[in-house]
Amino acid sequence: MEANVFIATESQLRALINDAVRAALENAPAAERPIRSRYFSTKEAADFIKKTPNALRQIVHKGEIPSMKRGNNLLFFEEDLVTWIEKGRREVQDDEDPGAYLK
Repeated sequence: MEANVFIATESQLRALINDAVRAALENAPAAERPIRSRYFSTKEAADFIKKTPNALRQIVHKGEIPSMKRGNNLLFFEEDLVTWIEKGRREVQDDEDPGAYLK
Protein backbone atom coordinates (compact mmCIF):
# COMPACT_ATOMS: atom_id res chain seq x y z
CA MET A 1 0.00 0.00 0.00
CA GLU A 2 1.42 3.34 -1.02
CA ALA A 3 1.13 6.21 1.46
CA ASN A 4 0.13 9.63 0.20
CA VAL A 5 1.94 12.55 1.80
CA PHE A 6 0.78 16.11 1.36
CA ILE A 7 1.61 19.45 2.88
CA ALA A 8 -1.17 21.66 4.24
CA THR A 9 -1.34 24.96 6.05
CA GLU A 10 -2.86 25.10 9.51
CA SER A 11 -6.11 26.56 8.16
CA GLN A 12 -6.33 23.87 5.47
CA LEU A 13 -5.74 21.17 8.07
CA ARG A 14 -8.45 22.67 10.32
CA ALA A 15 -10.87 22.71 7.37
CA LEU A 16 -10.11 19.06 6.58
CA ILE A 17 -10.66 18.03 10.19
CA ASN A 18 -13.89 20.05 10.43
CA ASP A 19 -15.19 18.46 7.22
CA ALA A 20 -14.31 14.96 8.46
CA VAL A 21 -15.99 15.51 11.84
CA ARG A 22 -19.08 17.05 10.22
CA ALA A 23 -19.38 14.08 7.82
CA ALA A 24 -18.97 11.60 10.68
CA LEU A 25 -21.66 13.35 12.74
CA GLU A 26 -24.07 13.50 9.82
CA ASN A 27 -23.68 9.77 9.22
CA ALA A 28 -23.92 8.82 12.89
CA PRO A 29 -27.22 7.34 14.12
CA ALA A 30 -29.47 9.68 16.06
CA ALA A 31 -28.73 9.57 19.77
CA GLU A 32 -31.36 8.42 22.19
CA ARG A 33 -33.24 11.13 23.98
CA PRO A 34 -31.29 12.13 27.10
CA ILE A 35 -32.65 11.58 30.60
CA ARG A 36 -33.42 15.31 30.67
CA SER A 37 -37.06 14.52 29.83
CA ARG A 38 -37.61 13.18 33.36
CA TYR A 39 -38.31 15.82 35.97
CA PHE A 40 -38.79 15.89 39.74
CA SER A 41 -40.77 17.96 42.22
CA THR A 42 -38.85 19.73 44.99
CA LYS A 43 -39.42 16.86 47.42
CA GLU A 44 -38.47 14.20 44.87
CA ALA A 45 -35.35 16.14 43.86
CA ALA A 46 -34.35 16.64 47.50
CA ASP A 47 -34.75 12.91 48.15
CA PHE A 48 -32.74 12.14 45.00
CA ILE A 49 -29.74 14.26 46.10
CA LYS A 50 -30.16 13.26 49.77
CA LYS A 51 -30.90 16.80 51.02
CA THR A 52 -33.89 18.43 52.69
CA PRO A 53 -36.24 20.49 50.51
CA ASN A 54 -35.04 23.68 52.27
CA ALA A 55 -31.39 22.77 51.64
CA LEU A 56 -32.25 22.18 47.98
CA ARG A 57 -33.95 25.59 47.75
CA GLN A 58 -30.78 27.20 49.15
CA ILE A 59 -28.66 25.40 46.55
CA VAL A 60 -31.02 26.66 43.83
CA HIS A 61 -30.85 30.20 45.26
CA LYS A 62 -27.03 30.05 44.99
CA GLY A 63 -27.44 29.11 41.32
CA GLU A 64 -25.77 25.71 41.67
CA ILE A 65 -28.72 23.68 40.35
CA PRO A 66 -31.03 24.94 37.58
CA SER A 67 -34.78 24.71 38.12
CA MET A 68 -38.07 25.66 36.47
CA LYS A 69 -40.95 27.31 38.21
CA ARG A 70 -44.52 26.31 37.37
CA GLY A 71 -46.95 28.22 39.55
CA ASN A 72 -45.71 27.77 43.11
CA ASN A 73 -43.76 24.62 42.28
CA LEU A 74 -40.10 24.19 41.41
CA LEU A 75 -39.29 21.41 38.94
CA PHE A 76 -35.88 19.83 38.34
CA PHE A 77 -34.51 17.80 35.44
CA GLU A 78 -32.85 14.57 36.53
CA GLU A 79 -29.84 15.35 34.31
CA ASP A 80 -29.22 18.63 36.17
CA LEU A 81 -29.31 16.85 39.53
CA VAL A 82 -26.91 14.15 38.35
CA THR A 83 -24.55 16.82 36.99
CA TRP A 84 -24.58 18.63 40.35
CA ILE A 85 -23.83 15.38 42.21
CA GLU A 86 -20.95 14.53 39.85
CA LYS A 87 -19.38 17.98 40.32
CA GLY A 88 -18.73 17.02 43.94
CA ARG A 89 -16.84 13.88 42.99
CA ARG A 90 -13.29 13.63 44.30
CA GLU A 91 -10.61 11.51 42.68
CA VAL A 92 -8.23 9.63 44.97
CA GLN A 93 -4.62 10.64 44.39
CA ASP A 94 -1.97 7.94 44.14
CA ASP A 95 -0.10 9.35 47.13
CA GLU A 96 -3.29 9.57 49.25
CA ASP A 97 -4.23 6.78 51.62
CA PRO A 98 -7.93 6.18 50.84
CA GLY A 99 -8.58 5.05 54.40
CA ALA A 100 -6.88 8.07 55.99
CA TYR A 101 -9.84 10.40 55.64
CA LEU A 102 -12.22 7.74 56.96
CA LYS A 103 -10.51 7.60 60.35
